[in-house]
Parts: sequence; C-alpha cells; structure tokens
Amino acid sequence: MLTSLDRTRALTGITAGVSGDVTIEGRTVDALAGQSIRGGLLVTTNGGRSPTTNNEVILGRTTLRQVGASIGSTVRVTAPGAGGRTRTGSYRVVGTAVTSTGFGTAGLGSGAIFTLDGLLGTRCPPGPQVQACVLRTLVATGGSFLVKAEPGPAGRAALARLTRAYPSEAYLPAPPTNLVNFGQAVNFPLLFGLVLILFGVATLLHVLVVSVVRRRREVGPLKALGFVRRQVALSVAWQTTTVALVGIVVGVPLGIVVGRWVWGAFADGLGVVPVTVIAGWTIVAVAVGALLVANLLAVGPALVAARSRPASLLKAE
Repeated sequence: MLTSLDRTRALTGITAGVSGDVTIEGRTVDALAGQSIRGGLLVTTNGGRSPTTNNEVILGRTTLRQVGASIGSTVRVTAPGAGGRTRTGSYRVVGTAVTSTGFGTAGLGSGAIFTLDGLLGTRCPPGPQVQACVLRTLVATGGSFLVKAEPGPAGRAALARLTRAYPSEAYLPAPPTNLVNFGQAVNFPLLFGLVLILFGVATLLHVLVVSVVRRRREVGPLKALGFVRRQVALSVAWQTTTVALVGIVVGVPLGIVVGRWVWGAFADGLGVVPVTVIAGWTIVAVAVGALLVANLLAVGPALVAARSRPASLLKAE
C-alpha cells in the first residue's frame, strides 16, 4: 500500500498514523500519532501549530477544556510503552486541532495528537530510511495512512483508483454526525428561519393596518384636496418600502455580525475551524425578496385606504 501511495503523484500529502489511548491529567483520551511521508502533517489546526518534537502535543478544543490546559501550558501524559509497560512524561501543548471521528477519536473536538516518537517512543527521523521505519511501526501497531489529493480530476481519479485497489481499508470523508444531526435531522436552522420570517411578516402587516387606521386624519384632507385612489395607494406602498429598506439596512449588517458570532461560538464548542462563508447573491436575493413581500402585504391596506370616501374620513375626525 505504501508503495502504491508513493507512486501516486496526484497525492500532495501522505501521513502515517496510529491511534491508541493515553491518560492526560488523569483523564483517558483518544490519541493519534502522525509522521509525514509527503507534504506536511495532515492535521487541521485551529490554533497554534502541529507537534514537531517528541515532547509536544496538540489537543482538541473539548479535551483542552476538560484537562484545564491552554496553548503553551504543560500536561502530564501517560502512554503505552514497550513490553506492556507505561511511561509518563510532560508534554507542552503547542496547539489545538480538529480530530477525525473516523480515525480513532470520539469527536471533532476530542483527542490528542502526538508525533510517532512522542506517542510510541519510536523515532523515524527524516531521510531515506523514514519509509521503512514508518512501515515497521505501522505493521507493529496496526496503523493507517491519511492522504490528501490535489484538486481537480486527477486528484479525484487517484482517490477513486486507491479506493478500488483497497476497498476494505479505504475510508472516505463523511459529514460529521455533530453537524448532520444539527443541520439535517433536526432541521433547526430552517425551522428557526421560518419562525423568524413568520413573525416578521405578521409584524409588518400589523404595522401597515394600524398605520392606515391611525392616519385617517391625513388621508381625509389629501383626498379632499384632490388625491386620487392611485396616489393614496402609492403613499401606503412608499411607507411599506421605507419600513422594509430601514429593516434591510439595519438588519443585514447586524445579522451578519450576529451570525458570525453565533457560528464562531458553535464551531468553537464542536472544536472545528469557524470558517464563515457569506454569499453575496443570497443576501441580495433576500433583500429583494423582502421588498417584494413587503409590497405584496401592503396591497390590502392600500386598497382599503384608496377606497375610503373623504366624507367618512373627515366625519370620523
């Protein structure tokens, strides 16, 4: 397998890895250890850097909080040693990482990542013999390879070819269950958005109806002075458009800021990288849709105001 991977030029990164359990500050933690064969160590960090020496470790955000550590602090780690014995040492936390649930860890923010030497006491220094050393380590510990392919058709073809060649060993990335359950099974974002839309529509409709009723004092003299039905209806439409524009100008930037903050807090709790993607065309579509919906809601109150008779409006005052 290693020979096949090494001959696949479309792979930009190859990392050998093993997994096991360690004890960090008295808490049992799923641990990974990696050794880069091509490219950098295939570990996603969301703070600090990857471990480079045998006395360094990176932790998932959840594990970092559980053991009461921070980047730069030192933790006591008990790891398996030779002959069934255990060894305990001090490790410096150099970063936080996003750990894979499909590679021996319990969750996105749980786990610890070491170098091979740091976890197993097996040193594989860079050089011509690194592959042979890593291969002996993987055979002895039942390890695996993590690979990263270049973007585009060549990379996809390489991954497909490797999956066919090693069907029982291949593991393709899948959406983490933490996010699938939150975004699909529960449908919380969609339901929450629909509830907000419903309340917004109801509020705007209430404002329009109340405004038409309370502004009878203004509509009556305007119609008496010569306002036709079309002009009365347009005044209600302009009022609706103004309210909607104020909501868009204030709500869109505020929504982006609050959305980034909420997603950052949610991603930090999961232990993932809080990348925020803002689609400009989506925001424009929402803004245009809000104006259209607002004016559709204004049709009813506008017709009521336009059909009112000046005599009845003035008499009411």
